[in-house]
Amino acid sequence: MKQQINGTTRLLGLLGDPVEHTLSPVIHNNLGKHLQKNTVYVPFHVTSDRLKEAVEGAFALNVLGMNVTVPHKNQVMDYVTDLDPAAKAIGAVNTLVRTENGYKGYNTDMPGLLRAIQSEGIELKNRTVVILGAGGASKAVAYMCLQEQAKAVFMLNRTVEKAQSIAESMNQQFHCETMQALAMEEWTQLPKESWIVFQCTSIGLSPNTEQAVIEAKEFYENVEVGVDLIYNPAETRFMKLVTAAGGQAYNGLKMLLYQGIIAYELWNQVQVTDEQAELVYDALYEAIHPTGDNIVLIGFMGSGKSTIGRAIEEQYGYTFIDTDAYIEEREGCSIPQIFEKKGEAYFRQLETTVLQEMIANTHHGLIATGGGMPLRRENARLVRELGTVVYLNATEETIWERVKDSHNRPLLECENPQARIHELMENRQPIYQRAAHVTIPTDGRKIAEIANEIYEFQLRENK
Repeated sequence: MKQQINGTTRLLGLLGDPVEHTLSPVIHNNLGKHLQKNTVYVPFHVTSDRLKEAVEGAFALNVLGMNVTVPHKNQVMDYVTDLDPAAKAIGAVNTLVRTENGYKGYNTDMPGLLRAIQSEGIELKNRTVVILGAGGASKAVAYMCLQEQAKAVFMLNRTVEKAQSIAESMNQQFHCETMQALAMEEWTQLPKESWIVFQCTSIGLSPNTEQAVIEAKEFYENVEVGVDLIYNPAETRFMKLVTAAGGQAYNGLKMLLYQGIIAYELWNQVQVTDEQAELVYDALYEAIHPTGDNIVLIGFMGSGKSTIGRAIEEQYGYTFIDTDAYIEEREGCSIPQIFEKKGEAYFRQLETTVLQEMIANTHHGLIATGGGMPLRRENARLVRELGTVVYLNATEETIWERVKDSHNRPLLECENPQARIHELMENRQPIYQRAAHVTIPTDGRKIAEIANEIYEFQLRENK
């Protein structure tokens, strides 16, 4: 649905100082599009001395709802007519929801983080949690952990008194003794068991991207899951240390996504589906990961990726790379052997690793991918980061004619390969279309003509 601003458009916005680099418009304007809501989201640069006027003016102008970011999350609590209990306990508001008499204040950071980690299969109940830092975000994380019945919560901070104040407040709020405070250097006193760790400090942000609040490798030996609330850079030093020790690491981009989604749900009284959330996450991911200068060909087996890729290499000077051949050389065996020995799941993870390597090292390349490459949502995002993604589309009949004599197609090793092609193509076509910047049909067309169309599209995209 093409969005048009008219007399029924409702205004949403952000109050902050500064607001120039906010990603919130990406979240909320995409939500409006996918939910077919006539809303527009705009950031407003508001200084602290004008915050009261801004809130009152927004209400007078019939603004449906507002987000609030630094440095106003505490001060804005003085200008709301009602306050959600969680926001009151955390001591910060990031969302204003319009009511009859004014705005009600909410804090969606905590439930946003909870939905983010739950989407990754992470549960807090009966777990030991370590929180690094004692700022406003740390307090929200502590509230979430106690609410979700974590077994023990340790807050580490350089100034232990600040962490102690939060621990006492949270224990009193939940009538428990679950939370304890330690100085950052006292991490050696933590119990020797697996931890879920939330990195809530600003260490790791530019220009300190190669720093972590705790560098000791011994600390990370107990980290089963590490969540850094920083989302840019996408992989912080903290995350690298977690994965190097064998743990799972996540950044804060999904927290940003879900805190925005919850705000949008409150403003519009809607429920955002998992699929809609994924579509918005795709847009967020792309906003902080610029597209590389490569061309990436995706499509079903036999769609002509390798043939067309080599034609573009010959005509326009790109370096041709076939990801299947790259994987075979990397692993020292054929793809059918990889499937047979280690299974399809291992192969799909291998594709992810290869894409990450290519993003770091490949420029002005023409990459022909395996037919299943974009099936993992992560891979679909990575191919768009790698370069301009072109979906080469061919009919089932054409595909069958091209692959029927091939003996290197593990997925077609079955009694009825034509029926298998139909089933796979039916499932994969929407995935290919969603991952691609452009779809180009190949049936009955000359290779040189297709190659030229792709090259011309790439030139337009990179202007």
